[in-house]
Amino acid sequence: MKSYPVQAAAEFNFQVPADEQMFSTSSDEQTAELAMPAQPNGSAPLPAAGAQYGGWEPQYGRAEYRPNGSNVDGSLKAIFYIGGGATMPMKNTAQYLTPNFSFQTGIGPRFNRHLALPFEFDWDEFGITQTALDNQIAIYDYIFGNDSVKYLLNGNNHIWSFSVQPTLSLHDGDTMETYIKVGAGFYHKVTDFTLPAGPCDFYCATFNLDQYTSNAPGYDGGLGFAFRLASDSHMKLYMEAKYVYIDNRFRAGIVNTPASLATVTSTTTNFFPANSDRTTYIPVTIGFRW
Repeated sequence: MKSYPVQAAAEFNFQVPADEQMFSTSSDEQTAELAMPAQPNGSAPLPAAGAQYGGWEPQYGRAEYRPNGSNVDGSLKAIFYIGGGATMPMKNTAQYLTPNFSFQTGIGPRFNRHLALPFEFDWDEFGITQTALDNQIAIYDYIFGNDSVKYLLNGNNHIWSFSVQPTLSLHDGDTMETYIKVGAGFYHKVTDFTLPAGPCDFYCATFNLDQYTSNAPGYDGGLGFAFRLASDSHMKLYMEAKYVYIDNRFRAGIVNTPASLATVTSTTTNFFPANSDRTTYIPVTIGFRW
């Protein structure tokens, strides 16, 4: 048998050269390489976020949560406060009234952290000066007979009011707020003169001998400070003082002079004309505010 020389099998190189494309097609339009960012571990690169959507990349920020009761700036949509303190008569009012206590509460809309419009109720209590009380004793003794109310007569005064109080915060920081307020409303002023209803031991019951009232418009303006009690709370401790002016209409009446007392008749009713004097006082209030 005749032998033939055996030729070595051809070797095939299955490695793709590094400078050739990984994929190719018959179309020249599909030969563009995909731009891939390098990965730290050398693995296959990933396409840029949103590349297949025209380059748009979604943005993710901190979610904002605003309760239904809050304004855009985070302040509450309503203002509410309640407090009490002392009230001090001023000028001519101090001639017949003495300091005592006050009560205050208010509620209304808040438009933003700087501006609110509360409606306010105030109760301001006063005593009667000894001079004014002595004058009343002299008048009643003249009418009822000598010493009929001496050492027995007492008296008190109070003013309640409903008003609107536009309030502007000049500074509202993380811990302290400074604000101003101006107001106008209806004021009801009452003075009572009382006598004991019986023996006075531990408690003395009284009855009204005489009462005087005066209704008038009033105005006020004040300054306040509020201190936040906790960083995650809207409640604040507030302190404010305001000047109140009531435009009472004076009504003439009997005063403790011989000439005035001589004009008393059976139909005379006003024995305390000071109650209808214009009234001025300053209430100082401490309380809680939201």
